[in-house]
Amino acid sequence: MIKNALLSLKKNIGKTILLFVIIVVITNLVIAGLSIQSATKKSMDQIRSSLGNDVTLSVDFRNMIKNRKPSEAVSNETSLTTTMADSLKDLKYVKNYNYQISTSANSNSISAVETASDNSNNQPEQASNQVDFTISANTTMKYLDSFTNNNYKLTKGRLLTTKDQNTNNCVIETNLASDNDLSVGDTFTITTTINDETITQELTIVGIYEIQSTNEIGSAHFNNPVNTIYTDLSIGQTLTGSSENITSAIYYLEDPENAEAFVELAKKKSDIDFDTFSLDANNRLYQQNASSLESMQSFAKMFVWIVVIAGSAVLCLILALTIRNRYYEIGVLLSLGQSKVKIIAQQLIEVGLIAVVAFVISLGTGQLTSHYMGNMLESSSSSNVMQMGQKGDQPNDNQNQSDSNQQKNNTQTKENFLGNMIQGPSNQELDVSITGENVIQLAGVTATICIVSIAVPAAYVLRLTPRQILSRKEG
Repeated sequence: MIKNALLSLKKNIGKTILLFVIIVVITNLVIAGLSIQSATKKSMDQIRSSLGNDVTLSVDFRNMIKNRKPSEAVSNETSLTTTMADSLKDLKYVKNYNYQISTSANSNSISAVETASDNSNNQPEQASNQVDFTISANTTMKYLDSFTNNNYKLTKGRLLTTKDQNTNNCVIETNLASDNDLSVGDTFTITTTINDETITQELTIVGIYEIQSTNEIGSAHFNNPVNTIYTDLSIGQTLTGSSENITSAIYYLEDPENAEAFVELAKKKSDIDFDTFSLDANNRLYQQNASSLESMQSFAKMFVWIVVIAGSAVLCLILALTIRNRYYEIGVLLSLGQSKVKIIAQQLIEVGLIAVVAFVISLGTGQLTSHYMGNMLESSSSSNVMQMGQKGDQPNDNQNQSDSNQQKNNTQTKENFLGNMIQGPSNQELDVSITGENVIQLAGVTATICIVSIAVPAAYVLRLTPRQILSRKEG
């Protein structure tokens, strides 16, 4: 059969070349679609791992304002407590958590880092009333975005962990340390006023960090991140005069895809009033950009199906016309006792030999097709992705100015990442390289197309008897 198949291919060289060209085109388009499917899945995993997996519990002032009666003042006495936050920390999906208190303080022993805006004539009296330092009190610093995304880099000592609970340890920025000639192990005091009573707190430096991004440096010194002092949660409770109240609770999930499920579970399992408090799944950028990539993935899947169906139809048509021209040959073979199975097998071998050569060639040319289609899809979706990124991840209304600055840094970092990922060749491209899985899928698809394209026309002809076939006018 193989010898007869080779002779047939050589004899019908025109048909052989036509089938070869068609199969090469089909396999190139199929592998491009499969590569884009794999690339979008890989990009979604990359986005998911890079954008974070946190859900924030805080007072929902926006909702409180919306639900108040006309002219009614919004209560400032509503506070989130550790008891509320503790009711969620052991729920399913939660891997770690961090409680935060954001407050402010002054100091008689150290000076804040001054910036150009501090001396601006636009702030004559306001500056004199400003406090000097932002205090960010945390259960742990291990998961803070500014440090995990490398906006802030630890240069000396260590960050605070849960082992620093109820200690006076702190972490400060390198410029603040340099201006005040401070180093790891040194102590200084900060002060604040609660109900006309001055509270003095001594702090011991255990770590010094450096800000890598300069986006926010240059604002008034209270808002300047170089004047942020990180402490244990207990210090924040001392400075605010409450052992229960916190600013927010952040829950770090195993996977950002579980954010919505966690929010629903929290509402079901806890007694928290979610008209007053909100659980903000900080995965809007993931959802927005995952949606864009999912659309691209769906397009690639639909594209593969269209190519398979259309390719099979075209091959069926060509082979049907070819078989009509071979009526006499098939009738003679059947009359001589050749089985229908062997006749179909010879047809499969002929197409299979062409398909094998086309398959091998497409592994090289398919890479070029994949890059071309990937670049085309990137250019069409890039502007939409970036527009969504710019709209997403705005700070909550209930957060103070220091939280807004940190959130803004995080947002800009995430947008820069997405921009670099979606942009063209000068940055990080959509990875449409052919994988081993793609090769296996392509082989399966190619084999399926060949079998279908042979079986359909062959079944039509071989249902006839040899006499019926020979009685038909050849051609």
